[in-house]
Amino acid sequence: MPAPDAAYIGLDVGGTFLKGARIDSSGKVLARLHEPIRKAGSTEILGQLAGAVETLEGGAGPAVAVGVGLPGIVEITRGRVRSAPNVPALDGLKVGEELEARTGRASFAENDANAAALAEAWLGAGRGASHVLYVTLGTGVGGGLVFDGRIWMGRNGYAGEIGHIQVQPDGVACGCGSWGCLETIAGIPGWARRAEALLAAGRPSTLAGRSPLDPQVVVEAARGEDAVALEVVDGAARAIGVGVAAVLDLLNVDRVVVGGGVASAGFFLLERIAEESRRRTFPHVFADVTFRLAELGADAGVVGAARVGMIGVGNG
Repeated sequence: MPAPDAAYIGLDVGGTFLKGARIDSSGKVLARLHEPIRKAGSTEILGQLAGAVETLEGGAGPAVAVGVGLPGIVEITRGRVRSAPNVPALDGLKVGEELEARTGRASFAENDANAAALAEAWLGAGRGASHVLYVTLGTGVGGGLVFDGRIWMGRNGYAGEIGHIQVQPDGVACGCGSWGCLETIAGIPGWARRAEALLAAGRPSTLAGRSPLDPQVVVEAARGEDAVALEVVDGAARAIGVGVAAVLDLLNVDRVVVGGGVASAGFFLLERIAEESRRRTFPHVFADVTFRLAELGADAGVVGAARVGMIGVGNG
């Protein structure tokens, strides 16, 4: 059992900012950090991560472990970042190993969506459930699976990429190299592309002349019964529902948690996702699941990363 005063550090590396937190064994946040990411090269970013650990410890004594959530594919069996498109300085790095060498703290790296999923399953909207699917909706669509309090990562750590389930076989090209992926429709650019196409076709809408056509703007118009906006929202919900239904039928999870910037649409979007999932799932499978909006907000990434460190040293 960890000591009552044991502390863990979580770092959440984004394309623009580095966020961090020091938490105790119960998940309470004791200190926070938020600063622009320095990503010109690997030496610079690793130095920043090491400095963040020192700042968050803040004279309170060494952290038991450090977890780092990374915006890319992390090959867990080799501890290496396979690809981080928004922070290419990370490509090929064994971030946990490098950070441990710089700080002397046990350090572990994980995909950022997996880390957030772990946090929501532990302290957020997934608590009390045994098998959690976390879907994060933003510029892209990420996901994570948490089974009995542990990330289900597959052979090399690549599991949970719900954003790349193909939901439209004749759809547009995706950055992953496939086409018609969920991300191409339900990611923020997909909302804008669909709205612009409907407006270009001459459909009357209060969205005409609005910029940017992001989900918040579209949902606001949809709440006002704007037909074009409703079509965009329903299209996104339908695509998400197709992806979620595939996971439900395959894995029979008992909780779906939806987070990320697009999820600010709240129950207006969540109810539509749940209904689309219901229509496409075996009834007895759907009867086992509940849908929730994520609860931890901006803390999910850092708390989840710290939890990765906690589990990494056997204290979770």
